[in-house]
Amino acid sequence: MKKISFALVGAFFIAGLAILAPAMAETPDGTTPANEGVCDVLKTNATPGLYGLCVAYCEAQDLDTFEKEPVNSKILANYNKKKQASDPDMPCVKIPCPCWSDAELASITADNMAAACMRATNRIQIIDNAPRTHFAESDTTVSRERCRYIDLNVAPTVIRSFNITAPEAAACYAAVSSACSAVGL
Repeated sequence: MKKISFALVGAFFIAGLAILAPAMAETPDGTTPANEGVCDVLKTNATPGLYGLCVAYCEAQDLDTFEKEPVNSKILANYNKKKQASDPDMPCVKIPCPCWSDAELASITADNMAAACMRATNRIQIIDNAPRTHFAESDTTVSRERCRYIDLNVAPTVIRSFNITAPEAAACYAAVSSACSAVGL
């Protein structure tokens, strides 16, 4: 009887691991870079080894690190050292948006609600008007690239508006689009 009980406990333990293991292996965004396809351009017609470094770098960006120098910066240095003139730059380098921090953007949807998300071809804005105006905006129009962040709910009031580069505008646009999608807008 003890052997059967021990076998059942073991079977339940293994079944639990089989169910939970895939969920524990996901990245914060739920998709591994290898599945996102950002590194696929390096599979053919690139210096051997760059694809593996790209996947490692993209995965390392999802890590919470407490070191002085993040692991991904070492991987990027190795990528750039190995890269030939004909190879592309690292495909998944995250460019920060200069208008807001991740925490500031998240604060717009902290209650899992936003008043609106306005999308146009080259412009996107997420707004929460409760209790007072709080929004982030990106414009990727060529030669008019900019970002804006306003929070009237804090003291002192935060108002930022910058003319930015095209890659920065694209990063800001992607961040706002992701925030809109996260709350179903």
